[in-house]
Amino acid sequence: MAEYEFDVAPSFAEEDRDRVLPIVDRLKAMGVEVFYDRDREVEMWGRDRVEYFSETFSHRARFVLLFSSKHYVSKWTRLQSRAAMARALEEHTEYVLPIRIDDTPVPGLLPTIAYLDMRQHSDEVIAQAVVQKLAQHRASFTPTTPITPQSVAALVREKPRGWEYLLYVTVVSQGLAKLESKYWEHFLRYAPRNGAVEHGSGIELIRDRNVLLSEIIKVAVETLFTGDTQEAAFGAPGEAGDPSRIVHLGELFVRTFDEILEWARGIHATSYAQEQARVAARIQAQFADQQLRAMHAVAQDLRQVADTLVERLTAGEQINMTVPLVFEVDPELERDFREALDRL
Repeated sequence: MAEYEFDVAPSFAEEDRDRVLPIVDRLKAMGVEVFYDRDREVEMWGRDRVEYFSETFSHRARFVLLFSSKHYVSKWTRLQSRAAMARALEEHTEYVLPIRIDDTPVPGLLPTIAYLDMRQHSDEVIAQAVVQKLAQHRASFTPTTPITPQSVAALVREKPRGWEYLLYVTVVSQGLAKLESKYWEHFLRYAPRNGAVEHGSGIELIRDRNVLLSEIIKVAVETLFTGDTQEAAFGAPGEAGDPSRIVHLGELFVRTFDEILEWARGIHATSYAQEQARVAARIQAQFADQQLRAMHAVAQDLRQVADTLVERLTAGEQINMTVPLVFEVDPELERDFREALDRL
């Protein structure tokens, strides 16, 4: 992990200095190492200002606080923002932390990037959000971080806002990443032969499989993903979560996903002596499609939210971690299945 001379470097237009300075002062009071140009006048004396600021915004600060406004699009601040954007693109990180003063768009800054807004958030709220972002960085914990007792301990020690969510997302994201090829193969309707051969009509086997899938979903609905289970792991409002339970709950999400995959995989891996039995079984395997897609989409959404967790929580967004258990069968698919059974 790179070491930085400064925690943050505010980038703002001169016309907005008086508005930005209270946040700078509050961050300093909270122990944040802030690059503030007027504190560095002796250091800058005699140096090329373009080169000096490009180096600072590219290499010396952990985050750039970009205060966007109608004044910010001036030639001078564009030099600062270009240096910051270049590093953000190179490192694929949320290096630039935008803070709106007004609604003027900043060239090069995607409108989809999460903002804080000085018209909605106080200086104290913004300063606290910066501190939380730095705590998340110090924990060195992201959805791509290997989960070890040491990495979890670092996250719990720093306790950035929403750390429980970040831990859960990491467990789920990494678990599903390992199952990605199996997930893809499911929708290819492929599985390697398992050596099992069904010589009869397969009716009893098909009935057993329906019961098994229903039971997988029922157990998940009634025990794994209830409100009480989530509260036991993440804590009641105002209470800290339990890291070991959070990890366990994330693993159960992945295990349930894998159970459904394996249920369908067993159908595709079996050989059928009768073609009609094969057709009916292959249709049955598609019963898992909607649930798998829903759980996969949840994991993708959780991963996306984790990248901007501090900003979203500071902005007051409610983070939903409900796992949709949508054991529903498309009516057309169900009709095809019944017709296949009738032919048997």
